[in-house]
Amino acid sequence: MKRSCSSQAISRDALLFSLVVILLVSALALAYFMEPSSPTHSSTTGTLRPRNVTVFGLASTVGQGTRVVSLNFTNTKIGTNITATVSDGKFSIALPNGATYDVVARWAGNYSWQTGTNDRGDLTVNMSTGPTAAMSYNLQLETPPTIVAVQGTMSWTLPSAFPIGVTYTASDGESFQAAVQNATFSTRLPNVMQYQVKVFWQYSDGTTDYLFGANQTINEAAGVVGLNLVIR
Repeated sequence: MKRSCSSQAISRDALLFSLVVILLVSALALAYFMEPSSPTHSSTTGTLRPRNVTVFGLASTVGQGTRVVSLNFTNTKIGTNITATVSDGKFSIALPNGATYDVVARWAGNYSWQTGTNDRGDLTVNMSTGPTAAMSYNLQLETPPTIVAVQGTMSWTLPSAFPIGVTYTASDGESFQAAVQNATFSTRLPNVMQYQVKVFWQYSDGTTDYLFGANQTINEAAGVVGLNLVIR
């Protein structure tokens, strides 16, 4: 009878010991598998590509008095447009990463009608991980100057009169005068504009008159226009 009780006590102790061992092993296993989860997640996050890339730079023009006013970025695959405003020759814009964009620059001069666009071609934005998701993009446009110098000479066959001045009247109504001296004249005119040219005369009796000379469109890249007027 005593032997049976002792055997039962040993069985209970063995069972309790087994349970303790199982619980201890389970706890250690759980701690082992849970511990590296945070570093692994952090490492995975560090390899992600940036969603957007900041594109920044300088935008300038060659023509005196002109400036770049905006840059339009068109996704060549899906056609979406994003416009960056240029201020003091600088711009900055966030563009979706992993895409190619067609870049069109818009410029303007000192007069309202002096505007234009220039297609700069493709720009690929494709950045992997890095300390900063940014890239530079600089450009310079070939633009006509805002003001051009107009120079000319005159020849005429009127014996009783001689030219004293030339007037350029723009299609918007603004007029510019140039005095004639020794059969030559010079003035400065707003570029990219159509003008009506009139030549003013003085006769031997002191009276004056004008003669319609020509219609002339000023649209020059070099900045200097030569004009020869022959009056008969």
